[in-house]
Amino acid sequence: MGVTLQDIANMAGVHKSTVDKVIHNRPGVSDKKRAEIRKLLEEHHYQPNPLAKAMNYQKRAMTIAAVFASNVDSVEALLDGMRLVTPDFSNFNIKIEQRVVSGGAAEQAKVLRELRKEKISGAVVLPIGDPEVEQALLEYRDAGIPFVTMNSDLKNSGRLAYVGQNMVQSGRLAARLFDIAMPQGGKIGIVTRRNLQALREREDSFTETVNGRYPNLAITAVTDLMESDASPYDQTRQMLEAHPELDGLFITCGAVPEIVQAADVSGRLKKMKVICYENYPKITYLVKTGKIGCTISGNLETQGRLAMRLLFEYLVYHKQPDREIYYTTNEILIRENIGD
Repeated sequence: MGVTLQDIANMAGVHKSTVDKVIHNRPGVSDKKRAEIRKLLEEHHYQPNPLAKAMNYQKRAMTIAAVFASNVDSVEALLDGMRLVTPDFSNFNIKIEQRVVSGGAAEQAKVLRELRKEKISGAVVLPIGDPEVEQALLEYRDAGIPFVTMNSDLKNSGRLAYVGQNMVQSGRLAARLFDIAMPQGGKIGIVTRRNLQALREREDSFTETVNGRYPNLAITAVTDLMESDASPYDQTRQMLEAHPELDGLFITCGAVPEIVQAADVSGRLKKMKVICYENYPKITYLVKTGKIGCTISGNLETQGRLAMRLLFEYLVYHKQPDREIYYTTNEILIRENIGD
């Protein structure tokens, strides 16, 4: 029989709750004692007892917070992936506390702090790229609450791991696809949202690749949907009216149906090449009907599933992720291979 939590506590001369604090990186243990307990855990190859954990969580729920920004269309697909994992841990009385934040960074930081006070066990977060949100997440780290970021990252937030699309690669892919779609060259307009780090990386990579590799292509218009209270539809119409020269439309963000509708109503869509991201049902429909030429999927369901599994395995088995960043596959989808 393996060594138990109580055995480690006896060897260190502490209560087993102190050992638990060290295992979960919680405060309240001196650096000297923390180092001693970690050494004992390593020397004796301590492995948690999942049955004991399950019995413990039958008495109290393991609450996992899932926190999203409200202007992200990927929420449902990410949640679907997260839900796929919960049956594997059904003995642990898991409760998912879902929060879709209607405001900006300040509101998301406020929600994160409220959840921390509710004694959650861990969190999966799609964070807004802002110092205030990063600070709220650093407070999770300091409180010993593990969390995984997904779909968009904050590298210095103290997260357990990041699961999402390789945004730099996805931007380069889009640039190459425009080069293939417009062999004679052309002018491209970008519609984006710069409140998420992921979307900034995607846009920057696309711009750098177009400017550096494809001299026949030119980016002549950029609309950041976060800069105005007008709808994505209205902002896209305004950009198209101001830039009649555009041959292509690159959509880095959500609101794809509204953006495409604006191009269609303006009479420009049939003459434009449109590239966007993800493959939730409305985008699948637009690709199948030829209104979008191509979409690049980051496998949202896989992101949600893997983020939740990494968090559960850490909480239940104390299993550290084997790496810090988990990239999902960038999949190019056109009418001939996109799902029903």
